[in-house]
Amino acid sequence: WISRWSSPGYADLMTGTSSDVAFADAYLKGVRDFDVEAAYDAGLKNATVTPPHRAVGRKGLEESIFLGWTPASVHEGLSWALEGCINDFGLANLSDALSRESAGARARRYADYAAYFRERAKHYVHHFDPEIGFFQGRHRDGRRKFGPAGYDPAAWGGDFVETNAWNTAFTAPHDGPGLAALHGGHAGLEAKLDTFFATPETGRRPGAYGGLIHEMTEARDVRMGQYGHSNQPSHHIPYVYNLAGAPAKAQRVVREVLRRLYLGSAIGQGYPGDEDNGEMSAWYLFSALGFYPLAVGSPRYAIGSPLFEKATVHLGEGKKLVVHAPGNTDETVYVRGLTVDGEPHEATSIAHATLAGGAELVFDLTTEPTGWGTPPPPAEHPDPVTDLTGTATSEEAKNLGALFDDTTRPQVTFRSATPSIEFTVTGEPRAVTMYTLTSGTRGGDPSAWVLEGSADGTGWTTLDEREGELFRWRRQTRPFALATPAAHARYRLRITATRGRRTTLAQWELLAR
Repeated sequence: WISRWSSPGYADLMTGTSSDVAFADAYLKGVRDFDVEAAYDAGLKNATVTPPHRAVGRKGLEESIFLGWTPASVHEGLSWALEGCINDFGLANLSDALSRESAGARARRYADYAAYFRERAKHYVHHFDPEIGFFQGRHRDGRRKFGPAGYDPAAWGGDFVETNAWNTAFTAPHDGPGLAALHGGHAGLEAKLDTFFATPETGRRPGAYGGLIHEMTEARDVRMGQYGHSNQPSHHIPYVYNLAGAPAKAQRVVREVLRRLYLGSAIGQGYPGDEDNGEMSAWYLFSALGFYPLAVGSPRYAIGSPLFEKATVHLGEGKKLVVHAPGNTDETVYVRGLTVDGEPHEATSIAHATLAGGAELVFDLTTEPTGWGTPPPPAEHPDPVTDLTGTATSEEAKNLGALFDDTTRPQVTFRSATPSIEFTVTGEPRAVTMYTLTSGTRGGDPSAWVLEGSADGTGWTTLDEREGELFRWRRQTRPFALATPAAHARYRLRITATRGRRTTLAQWELLAR
């Protein structure tokens, strides 16, 4: 296990397993001087293995991995869920890159994980409540934690770590089209952001905290609506305006933060909040240069508005990144035009490779909002695959319900090493695109099997076949993608080889559109 953040050793602190997306981001941006395989395995373990104690891994994973949401029984579960989606986005992109750089069974394994994590990165949709227009917690049975009556998005704590529903309303920066769709399209997302920056933080809604914490008063003193630049959950929000098709508003807010919030001349001044692992400085440096890693885990940056007339970054080997903004002042915050190495650049994002290779960016800034910037992709509602419901039978085990109870806690032990399990779908069949198997708490993992489909339970068609497979950890969930999606009324899993005398499994999941 890798500790959750840069504190000495394992500690039950912070939310999410951010090393997953940090390593993915580094690799996708060309960094190779680290043990990539070990880093990938660490992320894989965080994302697919039930943690043995609270100080490692992802809280609630033993259920959330199957439910699609983190149940409200997990303290601050919503923050865990949303952070998990961001980390899964990075793992999906890293898996895809490693698949393209590999061959044979290794490439197939990476491709399976890429497809699986890409779907899981959309699970934030299961926490969005359209009745209130915010993300909120859900119970294990799917019920929302709160009804719309009296819901207060300005209240702190509970579902959220050191923040409230307002500052969590935009925590899907990796999926701009999906986030926009949840808020009613690009215009709806822009309007939501406008309201966010116009709704004052009073510091008087402690919510589940029951009293003030310093992040509340810091967010109040910023005087930028609900925006709390003093803490990490808010840092990406100004740049979300780019995802809404309103880059001029991103430029205005970013420049206001740069102008007002990093002031002071004495030791201990100059930062608007905790300098946790360097994030306050990192935000300033990126934003002052005119770009920002909005979708961490992908090799692109959102474009903002540079602070200086000229800034030069020496990249080594004689390469330089030069950012020009002739005549730049506190008032010229809006981008009227941008050239990259002399060529017009209309996109509101830019590739890491362009910057890292050495480039000259020339911003034409003005005092009034402009129409610069290409529109974002169309809003598209997130629609991740979900598991099929049905009934299972096998002549070699009785408690088959444990295979479909959405938790890794119990396991099913079959009477032989080559059992067969039939699954009959409830309702209309949907197209299965992948399935997962989860190892049990003890040995007996299957190593070879065949997945088949049937309309009547008599004639069977092979959908997927595996051999030589390995579950490296206890209670690990592994995905397997079908070469061709298939919709059948019945499915059969025939185990053909097992690492032991008897097969054990904790879960079998069929994921379909």
